[in-house]
Amino acid sequence: MVVTYHYQDMFDEALKAESITLPACKDSGLKLEYLEIETCDVTEPVYKETPPLPFARSKVYQAQILRSRRLTSVNADCMTVYEVTFNVKESNFEFKAGDTIGILPQNSPEDVNAILDHLGITQGDQRYNLTVDSSSKTKLPGHVPVRSTLRHVLTCCLDLRGVLKKLLLLAISKHTKCDTERKTLEYLCSKEGAAAYTKHILNRGICILDIFTIFKTCRPPINLLLANLPRLLPRPYSIVNSGVKASNTLKICFSVMALDNNRKGLTTGWLESQILNDTFEKRMENLSITNDSLYRVPMYVRKNMAEFSLPHNIENPLLLIATGTGIAPFIGFLEERELMKSKNSKMGEVWLFFGCRNPNLDYLYQEELEQYEDNLTLTKLVTAFSRIQNEEARRIQDALNENGRDVARLIEQGASVFVCGEAKTMVAQVKECITSYLVEYSSKTQDEAKQCISQMEKDKQYVVDLWS
Repeated sequence: MVVTYHYQDMFDEALKAESITLPACKDSGLKLEYLEIETCDVTEPVYKETPPLPFARSKVYQAQILRSRRLTSVNADCMTVYEVTFNVKESNFEFKAGDTIGILPQNSPEDVNAILDHLGITQGDQRYNLTVDSSSKTKLPGHVPVRSTLRHVLTCCLDLRGVLKKLLLLAISKHTKCDTERKTLEYLCSKEGAAAYTKHILNRGICILDIFTIFKTCRPPINLLLANLPRLLPRPYSIVNSGVKASNTLKICFSVMALDNNRKGLTTGWLESQILNDTFEKRMENLSITNDSLYRVPMYVRKNMAEFSLPHNIENPLLLIATGTGIAPFIGFLEERELMKSKNSKMGEVWLFFGCRNPNLDYLYQEELEQYEDNLTLTKLVTAFSRIQNEEARRIQDALNENGRDVARLIEQGASVFVCGEAKTMVAQVKECITSYLVEYSSKTQDEAKQCISQMEKDKQYVVDLWS
């Protein structure tokens, strides 16, 4: 058997194991039967109970892409970031600055076909009926339709990118013909192979697509995947604009991350492909009597559980701190503040600290931010660029440190603090910085400063939006 060198040490280690301890393995308990074409009177998926949408406060709406633009330069030194504008005129969405949407992603046709082809399934588009064996205690997975097609389920319902748990590896090992491959899968599930599982599966983000590439003779029945693969969950994205100003359109911005195994993020990669295919020529090709575009994205408005929204008291100051695409909700904040400013003369200061790599590469919304500063919607804009050639790296913490006295002053005046970004270390360090300013400039002890921040968090006066 020929194995890619990248994984050869995993196979070698497994074959050296003299004895292993395996957990108990249960049968999936699911029975799938294909329906005759004439019995397929319903084409929509049928669920035993429709799975709920996480944190939903609206129905799902198929939003049409109106336009898009790239916010970063075409350069290997920065990630690609896009802004997409959706038409939500008929959606009845109600949203304001700080709200998020949930986008229902889809697995790519290439990934779905790879699963079907590997398992030798030719009825991917034929309706099925799914039941549970009467002798089994297994329950039907709530996210899998009892009646649908396998292509739909693999496209919209199952997470094909999720890291595989040990019990699923053990279950599919029993359907692996090659002894070396089977023994390796068993070893990865065993007590003795715990470190190997962490190293080769968990740390590398190995999913079912990778397993079928590495273990070529592993061909389990589709029932096992239906019973064990997790739900393909919606992905949350901050809304860039404010519905208070214009509710017919909704904007998001996102970075397209390059992942291991030559993949991109599932949702961001899918959105990018929609954007790149949504050319004028394509729209003319797809022109219909409804003048509709094929490029629609299912989405819904999420509950703002963190209360990441502008405070009611407009006279108190605001401290906005963001890195990268964390700037997204603050554009909406400033839109709403601009509207408020036109009606109210007495408003608190607004300071924005923004960090990115290079002003020539990934300074997101530079024009908009500078305009808000010019028209005094934004009191002060402070930037930090970490990768300018021949210059010392400047982090968001450095920008804060240079203005520590003012940060402490604004908090003493009742400022609300909002921090948005994707780096846990940044969020923790920002809190440490602000705590130190309260000690140095506000005559608080370390404990009093920490207690002050803690109380602000409880009162939703210090709010963090963090993602990974």
